[in-house]
Amino acid sequence: MSRFAQRRVLPAASSIPQIETINVVSSHVGAQALGRVAKLGMVYTDWGEALADARPGLVYVSLVNSDHARVVRSALEHGHHVVVDKPGLPDPDTAEEMVSLARLSSLVIAEATCYSFHPVFSAVKSIVADLDVEVTKALSVFTPPVPADDWRYDRAKGGGALLDTGPYAVSLGRVLWGVEPERIDAIVGDRTADALETSYSMLAGYPGGRTLVGQFGFTTAYQNMVRLMGRGFTIEVERPFSAVPGMAVDLRVQAGDQVYVHTVEPADSMRLFLSEVLAAAESGSQDFGVSLLSDARALARLTRAASVS
Repeated sequence: MSRFAQRRVLPAASSIPQIETINVVSSHVGAQALGRVAKLGMVYTDWGEALADARPGLVYVSLVNSDHARVVRSALEHGHHVVVDKPGLPDPDTAEEMVSLARLSSLVIAEATCYSFHPVFSAVKSIVADLDVEVTKALSVFTPPVPADDWRYDRAKGGGALLDTGPYAVSLGRVLWGVEPERIDAIVGDRTADALETSYSMLAGYPGGRTLVGQFGFTTAYQNMVRLMGRGFTIEVERPFSAVPGMAVDLRVQAGDQVYVHTVEPADSMRLFLSEVLAAAESGSQDFGVSLLSDARALARLTRAASVS
């Protein structure tokens, strides 16, 4: 029952026919918020009790970052498929352990980088194919607002801009090119009084000379855009990381002398993502675990690069 769960996860889950019942674990939620949960089943105040009591299904972990690993482990040990908010796990070793645990029981484990399931990325690939060009450079800016009293400013709870926005920064190259970065450089910009990073810049290099430049953090006005470039063309994507379900997304395309806007119809990326997770649970696909491991390795490299800046 985090704000994100109430705003995006629960509405998406309730709209999927295969999800019959939604059990909730929360130590703070009130009756008013629970009343808005469609398909509501049991309500628990302790996640350990909930995982042991509920029959195996799909668990969505939406907690502070520092709690992810132990809850994910318990959910897998109780036979549940697992989706965990980004950043999924604290380091690559823990990610390897959890993916291995999931595979032993033919379970799905997925990190909720659901933005990539929005049809805007399929539209980009279609435009690039029609133009017979290749994206070789990407510029990304993502600075979501974070209230001053939010736990993301708390180091002990796994806060900081690197962990909060890093999964977007390091996964974009995988989404665009299907590979991990060969090199990542980073410079931390702003910090709190106890030196927790609240903004950073990133430069990542990928095979074939492809590059990704990004600015991320909490300290500027809200920005959410990606500009994709290659020889003779540019595609600018608005709201690529958090397009809301009812919003059409515009792609501004400039190719030579031609300039036009391609509009992608509204879609719910969380619903599409969860549907793919359910399909993987049905088929036994391990693709989500592969993506989780790839992004965990890249995020660790970003964090190391920022630590020496």
